[in-house]
Amino acid sequence: MKMTDPLWNSSRPAGSHPVNPFLNNPPNFAMPSAQLKPPPANFLPPPLPTVNTAVPKSTPSLGQASVPSFPVSSGLPSMNGLVQPPNLSTFRSEDLFTDVALSPTVTAAPVTNVAQAVSNFSSSTIGQTCPPLLPLPEDPYFVKQYVPPPSVQPSGRGMSSVSGHGIGNSPISEVQHNFTGLQYPISSPINYIVPDMGNLNLNAVSPTRTTVVDLLQEKHPIPSECLEPPVVTLPRPYDIDLVSSDSSVLRCTLTTVPESPAVMKKCRLPLGLILHPFKDLKKLVMVETSIIVRCRSCRAYINPYVRFVDRNWNCNICGRANLPDEFYYNPQTGKIGDPSLRPEIQNSSIEFIAPAHEYENRPPQPACYIFILDVSARAVQSGYLVMFRDVLLESLRLLPGDNRTIIGFIAVDSFLHFFQLRENLKPKEFVVSDVNDIVMPSKSFLLFYLDDSMNAVESFLNDLPERFADNTDPKCALGSAITAGFELIATIGGRLTVFQTVLPDIGNGSLTSREDPNLRAAKEVTNMSAASDFYKNLALKCTERMIAVDLFVLGDVVSYSSGSVYYYPNFDSCSNPVEMERFQSDFGRYLRRKIGFEAVMRIRLSYGLSVHSFFGNFFVCSSNMAKLSNVNPDSAFGVLLNLDDNIDQPVVCIQAAILYSTCHGQRRIRVHTICLPTSESILEIHNGADLPAIIALISRMAVDRCLNQQGTIQMAREASINAVVDCLYAFRSASGSREFGTLLCSRNMRLKHLLTVTASSWTIEYLPCCSSK
Repeated sequence: MKMTDPLWNSSRPAGSHPVNPFLNNPPNFAMPSAQLKPPPANFLPPPLPTVNTAVPKSTPSLGQASVPSFPVSSGLPSMNGLVQPPNLSTFRSEDLFTDVALSPTVTAAPVTNVAQAVSNFSSSTIGQTCPPLLPLPEDPYFVKQYVPPPSVQPSGRGMSSVSGHGIGNSPISEVQHNFTGLQYPISSPINYIVPDMGNLNLNAVSPTRTTVVDLLQEKHPIPSECLEPPVVTLPRPYDIDLVSSDSSVLRCTLTTVPESPAVMKKCRLPLGLILHPFKDLKKLVMVETSIIVRCRSCRAYINPYVRFVDRNWNCNICGRANLPDEFYYNPQTGKIGDPSLRPEIQNSSIEFIAPAHEYENRPPQPACYIFILDVSARAVQSGYLVMFRDVLLESLRLLPGDNRTIIGFIAVDSFLHFFQLRENLKPKEFVVSDVNDIVMPSKSFLLFYLDDSMNAVESFLNDLPERFADNTDPKCALGSAITAGFELIATIGGRLTVFQTVLPDIGNGSLTSREDPNLRAAKEVTNMSAASDFYKNLALKCTERMIAVDLFVLGDVVSYSSGSVYYYPNFDSCSNPVEMERFQSDFGRYLRRKIGFEAVMRIRLSYGLSVHSFFGNFFVCSSNMAKLSNVNPDSAFGVLLNLDDNIDQPVVCIQAAILYSTCHGQRRIRVHTICLPTSESILEIHNGADLPAIIALISRMAVDRCLNQQGTIQMAREASINAVVDCLYAFRSASGSREFGTLLCSRNMRLKHLLTVTASSWTIEYLPCCSSK
């Protein structure tokens, strides 16, 4: 007869369970009878210690046995997985009767539950005398069930893979579902249950919450607080206290990295990075020095996780010993001293002011902003020109840049409208009617310095809505307008800000509506890919010239030019105030935030790791380098990593460096470094998984499958759901649990199924160009 698990489709003999070696041969816990004499009639038990007043649900009622509360000495020998007796020299015999009444003979059956174990003291089936059980802390989150660990093979790190738990086939009760006898990771402070029972120490540390939950028993899974990333516990000597870091800048999906590709495959979790390389940081140390200390082999920047040996420092990425020219010079204090006090050693995120002769292909260019405005009839009716004018006038003097900042305006309907703005002169308008073969006016007429023409720009913006108020032209030559903007600043680089309300249906890059009313009820939307390669090719040209394209409303041209898409469905300033307020907020933030030009980002990894894929808006130059025309604090990227070879080090290091030009014409390098422990324990890896980072990476992979891999929405959703199923199956297999009616996972991954379904529904729904048009 076979019992089949309906969830995982695995079978085993009915009634079978892992073998407990002490089930039939319990050890002899003989104890002198003199130690068990009853107390005198007038004996009053001492008061219980008030360490923890919380009463768990499973607290025995009056008349039932409870756990004694005497102190326990540490360093007791192991009893092969069973609870061992206390040191008789450390407590009084009267304490034995504080909470539990003993009969002359008790059983020594295997212990699977504290209440069960205490009640066994009143039974007499074997005829042996046994001392009282050791107490477990009365913590509401602590385990109420003790399970002897099975025979395991300890690994080199003190962890092992569990083969069985000996807990039988009883279903997990409401009190027991927080713990099923699984091993704890190395980083856990709990020392009650470890694979090596010879190191059992009950007084070493205090217990915390268990790391395993049963999803079928979770009645209220939604937490009241935001999910925080797991705490990374590094082995010595990498556990540095002086490092100031921000996990929101660079975080890994796994805070414990698998040691080998085989372990990585069994984990069924994605290994990747989520980066915000230009994020606004409250504390960012800036260093200006003539020589930036870097590894001479892999070119990694010196960071807090390098090791100092004699007068050298060993690179934590490639392991090479380096001897820098300014080893003892501290660029922050300008003095010679201990190299471990350098700012690069005390901060995991740091910014260098790059020497001009080493990090420049050309002198930094001035900040240049071109605004391309859709002035077709639909755009004028939406009322966005009024909001555009108001927000830009408020932020005009706050635009990032210096006295060299350049600005320009282009309006587009069936024609292209260029404007010449000069101080103390009325704006001049140049109209180009041939949008297929554009003849551009002189660039000196169309580009101007903002500081020199501030009054003229303000006057032009005030008159902008009225200038096109009576426009009835429904056409839009958006592709030609973006091409014209590209030609204007091709020699400088900068940013094109595009506003679009209708489908571009004339000129270069014209499109036709692909909406078919007969396919509205179809399960699959077949129009996820771009209808034309025009905008992709234009984006590649923009990347080559360091020009970013930011599109307000919808579009495809931003993907390769490191731009952004701001989508406002059913936008109308009168009938949709919610979208109007969101547009004002987004556009105001867009104009005022910091910006970096001509940026290049590179990822450096320890041996055994490599970059598999990038996810985001940029152009990939090589296997570990991406080119970004512009970068801003809201830019976020995903990186999928490969584990190519076994890792023989206790830690791995990941470094992300971005080289960019400020709006003031200065080259800088921002470096972020993280260090993560390695392990071969699948349970430990699952317990250290960063759920928000995993969901962010899976969402980017789903979008990439829809847009760039000729996939469908249904395929992306199925891939996301399969990622959840694989994770649960891997954890179940690693835990060794075969309990019917349970669905176990690590505590920090208990919301993965909910977040994945939510992300797949929301992300796919709001994909750019995701409608069937």
